[in-house]
Amino acid sequence: MKSVLMIHEFKEEFFDLPLEGFTLTFDDGLASVIPFLDRLKTLNTEKIFFISTDIVCPECTFQDTSYITCTEAHRKAFKGDFSNYMKWSQIQKIHESTNMFIGGHSHKHKEHSGSLRQNYLTIEADTDKMIEEFQKRFIHIDHFCYPYNKDYPLYEGIVKRYHVKHFYGNERIDIKDII
Repeated sequence: MKSVLMIHEFKEEFFDLPLEGFTLTFDDGLASVIPFLDRLKTLNTEKIFFISTDIVCPECTFQDTSYITCTEAHRKAFKGDFSNYMKWSQIQKIHESTNMFIGGHSHKHKEHSGSLRQNYLTIEADTDKMIEEFQKRFIHIDHFCYPYNKDYPLYEGIVKRYHVKHFYGNERIDIKDII
């Protein structure tokens, strides 16, 4: 079994790394990976793109595929600018590709605090909405990555109801650690 590599932002120079030695995971659905999709398809390894279904660029909106940090893209998205994220048509294209998979990353990509019961209800509603958004597009997910890579046992229990089998969090190797 291959080690799992965590990638947020993607750059051309990453192709100089031994990427085929890893399962590649792309967090957050950043559009900066779009220019590299055809080249990524040629890599002989699994590639999983974790999407937060509420953080997607509208089809009719200008999309910026240039490099941006995940933190900055989130900052913009949480203010209503989704231009640095993938569009549903691109997510669908990835879903239909060989060796490329779409995984869940929650609906809103929020951190949770508060009581256990409050968190449970919030996570349950968030997960239900995420699954609903994927189902609208005939996408079934087998993979889930915890928001902010924090292993929330509550998420796993709730997401498993939808037959998700593979969970990812802080056990992955950050691509920055192998550069």
